Amino acid sequence: MTMDKLYPSLPFAPGETPLSWAARLAALHTGGSLRPFLNDMDVPFMRLAGGHADAIRRLCDLACQDHKVVEHNTIRSLDGRRFELRGEAFSAEFLTGSVTRFCPACLAEDEGGASRPHARRLGRLEWLLAPVRICPRHQQPLMERQRDAWDGKGRELQLLVPETGAALQALAEPLLVRAPSPLQDYVLGRLEGSKGADWLDGQGIEQAVRATEMLGAVLRFGAGAKARGMGQADWDEAGRAGWPYTSRGQEGITRALDLLLADGQGRCDGRLRRITTYGMLYSWLASSKLSKDPGPIRDILREHILDNMDVQAGQPLLGETGMQPRRSSIASLAASEGVNDVTLKNVLRAKGVISEAEAVLPGSHVLVEYEAGKTVAAEMKRAVAVTLLPQVLNASRPMVAALMDEGLLTPLHDGGLKLGKISRAVDREHVDALLASIERIATPVGKAPGSMVSLAKSAEISRKKMQLVLSAVFGGRLPRVMRLENEPGLSGLLVDPREVKSLTPSGRPGMSAGLAFMMLGIGAAAGKRLISGQFGGTVLKTVSVPGEEDAWVTPAAMACFRSRYVTVKSLLIEAKCRQPQLKRMLAAHEVKPAFDPMTLGAILYRRADLPESLEK
Repeated sequence: MTMDKLYPSLPFAPGETPLSWAARLAALHTGGSLRPFLNDMDVPFMRLAGGHADAIRRLCDLACQDHKVVEHNTIRSLDGRRFELRGEAFSAEFLTGSVTRFCPACLAEDEGGASRPHARRLGRLEWLLAPVRICPRHQQPLMERQRDAWDGKGRELQLLVPETGAALQALAEPLLVRAPSPLQDYVLGRLEGSKGADWLDGQGIEQAVRATEMLGAVLRFGAGAKARGMGQADWDEAGRAGWPYTSRGQEGITRALDLLLADGQGRCDGRLRRITTYGMLYSWLASSKLSKDPGPIRDILREHILDNMDVQAGQPLLGETGMQPRRSSIASLAASEGVNDVTLKNVLRAKGVISEAEAVLPGSHVLVEYEAGKTVAAEMKRAVAVTLLPQVLNASRPMVAALMDEGLLTPLHDGGLKLGKISRAVDREHVDALLASIERIATPVGKAPGSMVSLAKSAEISRKKMQLVLSAVFGGRLPRVMRLENEPGLSGLLVDPREVKSLTPSGRPGMSAGLAFMMLGIGAAAGKRLISGQFGGTVLKTVSVPGEEDAWVTPAAMACFRSRYVTVKSLLIEAKCRQPQLKRMLAAHEVKPAFDPMTLGAILYRRADLPESLEK
């Protein structure tokens, strides 16, 4: 049957779909089904089903209908199984797929006892949307019908729902009354142009729905629930459970995640795992097969994991790589830092970072602040046991004892190292600095000159204590100091015993300025500027010692300096953080160096300028 225009006319009904209208036209004008009618009208079925403008306008021209009205209710097919409706883009999963949903009460009302009921029954646009599961008018669950894929594309109610009249009423009667969920109301309102919650409106409609349902599913059914085992009634419940939280945005979602975390902690007697805490929400967002951007819910969950769970440095987390952990288990921290986890746990306990109760748990079950734990691990790695110093310094045990008695090497604060099976240790950086100073103060020679002997021999000949000999060597009080090129460390040092014999104890507490610079971690050039007065006064006070070229720093002067100023290196140790974090903290409080670093050659901060958080 072909004609220029269809008569009588059948207006497009508000809320229906183009395919529903085409099926009603077929029922009215031919009494038959959809596809033969479209073939007669020269309207390609697949073009019409895909929402293409040419097919829509062809049918509208035949039926004398404004095509803009029909296009407003048209879901257009895009590339890659994507679709668009009223400016909202979404995937095929946002639609019901091959399943056709309907409300039998709505269809019974549409018929109204007409002789041609299929010409009056409307296939509603809202029935095509997966999040719409309750009839807004009758407040009953929508029913579903499915035959084959072809019928799923046509959604022809005449074929899928052959019941009419009393049979339709019978389908509706047993259905329980249930109000639509707030999430369903939000979806329909958004498609009508209504404004909703800001966080939800700020992302795609499918992202908003999926985040709400997945969060709600774990809240409602627990972390053990599986998406594949949930029916439409379950997803409706999930949307209701998630709505109070996603509608409040990040604050609400974080609150929901806190509830899941608390529940996980209550159920867990060991290591807290992400999958058993966040359930299918985490499985979804962590999936390597995630083909669609899930939206900002993934960022919120990532932040929650960083704040509350074990994260190992460098491991990917929910789409991000190279993560900087905030918290980490002792086991993960030990693995990433290359230290023994039991030793690390003992040191952390001794330093008060973890409690006695935590100390008896496996390292994988105990979380610590990552930066604090990393600082302790670094201290452990730098620790050199005093028993190993003779080998490291190529020195005798009496020499090592003298170095420590003189303060040339200072022991690390015990801080748990005893529990880590290191009874006494020094910082490797101080050891390295001492070895470097040997290179600087001693002239290299291939063979010992006749007048020069080893430190031990010079002490024996001069009958001076080794402590005095070492103090003179490193304090610059001997005119000549040499070192054998093929003998590293202290055993290779050579001095003149006559010069050693002339030494007298200074009798003055303190240390040379050069040694003070080394102890403070300040270079010699910068140190000399601090004692020169060029910064409007002497920053590090010194006194002169008769017969000594180098200035002398008293214990009081050293204590005064340390109470007023701090180097970056010392501040990092005190604050238990890494340099980038310290830099951010100082910038946030607008803390500037006490002196121009370019002029001084070092970075010093006034303690009075530091925030309280760094001075605790």
